[in-house]
Amino acid sequence: MTLTVNVVMGGPSPEHEVSLNSGLEVLAHIDKTAYKARAVVISKNKEFFFCDPGEAPLTPADVADPAASPRFAGPLHPADSGKIWKGVDVAFLALHGTFGEDGVLQGFLETIDIAYTGSGVYSSAVAMDKITSKTLYLAGGLTVPPWSIYRKGHPAATIDSLASKHGYPCFVKAPQSGSSRLMGRADNRESLAALIDEFSPYADRLLVETAITGIEFSCGVLDLADDTITALPPIEIRPRGQAYFDYSAKYTDGKSEEIVPAERPEPVLEQVRETAVAAHRILGCRGVSRTDMIMADDRLYVLETNTLPGMTANSLLPKEFVAAGGTYAGLLDLLIAAAHRTKTSRLA
Repeated sequence: MTLTVNVVMGGPSPEHEVSLNSGLEVLAHIDKTAYKARAVVISKNKEFFFCDPGEAPLTPADVADPAASPRFAGPLHPADSGKIWKGVDVAFLALHGTFGEDGVLQGFLETIDIAYTGSGVYSSAVAMDKITSKTLYLAGGLTVPPWSIYRKGHPAATIDSLASKHGYPCFVKAPQSGSSRLMGRADNRESLAALIDEFSPYADRLLVETAITGIEFSCGVLDLADDTITALPPIEIRPRGQAYFDYSAKYTDGKSEEIVPAERPEPVLEQVRETAVAAHRILGCRGVSRTDMIMADDRLYVLETNTLPGMTANSLLPKEFVAAGGTYAGLLDLLIAAAHRTKTSRLA
């Protein structure tokens, strides 16, 4: 049976461009003998555009400005987007960040009864919020870096108290941003104050975190057809010429060394795999997740879990899956099957 799959990309978050790259990569690799793939681009102001690419690949220019592309129909308001979803079996979410990864679009798709890849509404929401997820990690027995909350209008956490607790360097993060957007490293009091001023317009509360120096790992987790959960080979990340694994290091060729499988003792890799599976379960993820960690002084610190990991040519999850002996197209098959299976079980 040929499934109709809408590949959804874009969105209003700061990760809009990364999402477009993920979506194009999915469209380029999806098995066209098994799926009828259509493209859905969500603009930065939440307008929906869609097209059936057929045999002619979409270009970066097409998805960057779908309103100007003759390939796309639209724009449509979400409430009037019924024609986009008619006959669709699965929505493949190549979205990242707010609106696409935080449970908002998941709730919309639940409402119109469309199966989708990745976690459900609750897990998407709590995993996207770095503060909430830290609380759940701790309750589940995982270790996280020391952290504080800086709130607008709540002076308990001051620049000086944050500096005293976390020292320098430390990190400031908008808790619902990903791809290392809206985060930065403070090396002194001036840069700490500047980062808080810069990010405060984007969030009512900010996460301030002690910098942990150690070995950076990321590990993907997949739900399989037999209802088991498996961890992929951990990947070790070594930024080149960067203080940390920032946006540039993640998405620029040559800016980081990504070693997969990581060349570390098996007990260390097993701990990384077990921690990734534990984070997946603690947050209630389904289908897929990828958890980022740092090992220092024989302790593994969990940083965050991504419920819609990147799918670009430079993204970590596809590299891990290939290292396990799979292919990019095979990864898509697993994610689509998991989404379809979830809806089928719900209707049973």
